[in-house]
Amino acid sequence: MDGEKEHHDFSVCREGGYDIAVRGIKAALARGFRVTTNTTLFDGADPNSVRRFFDEMTSLGVEGMMLSPGYSYDKAPDQQHFLGRARTRRLFRAILANRKSSWNFNMSPLFGEFLMGKRNFSCTPWGMPTYNVFGWQKPCYLLQDGYADSFAELMAETAWAQYGTESGNSKCANCMVHSGYEASGVDYGFGSVRGFFAMAKAYVFNHYPDREALDMLAEPPKPVHSYNPLVQIE
Repeated sequence: MDGEKEHHDFSVCREGGYDIAVRGIKAALARGFRVTTNTTLFDGADPNSVRRFFDEMTSLGVEGMMLSPGYSYDKAPDQQHFLGRARTRRLFRAILANRKSSWNFNMSPLFGEFLMGKRNFSCTPWGMPTYNVFGWQKPCYLLQDGYADSFAELMAETAWAQYGTESGNSKCANCMVHSGYEASGVDYGFGSVRGFFAMAKAYVFNHYPDREALDMLAEPPKPVHSYNPLVQIE
């Protein structure tokens, strides 16, 4: 291995994960691939940083961006750094209000309004069935409740009423995740004339001017570890 190659490899090792991802996005776009992003936000996320991320992804040529809040489901190893519902709505209101027309999102606009606290939806746990080598995964995939051997078994034998915030299931108490609620927004948008007009309106009038949300952006960042201690890995 020559010296130039060694230097190149060393520089790559110094890159952060975000830098590597951006390099991959640029390479994929240069080869003609369509690229979208999927971002999960946790407690302590800086809304200004997220909005700058939208600007950068837009400038790169990303086709669409999907967002979802992280929540403290039982299987998550770190229970401390997740968003409750009130904090989720506040964060996404700051992020998604007063938005730029250049931003393109790869998600239902009604799901975006749900995250901002403008709409209330019930979970649709059957909305995004997942299949892998183990079979059809029972909802929600975050909860890891096992697998069904067939789609018919999944639909017929799953106790659907035990999922979603309204069910009283403690595992679902703070959930606003896309896998359960984006399907609810889509179902509402295409399930009635009223819902269709709401969806059309959300596509056209998507700036969401909000003075209070601008004030939130002016607040100084508050690192999550200042009120929620960092997880210690031993």
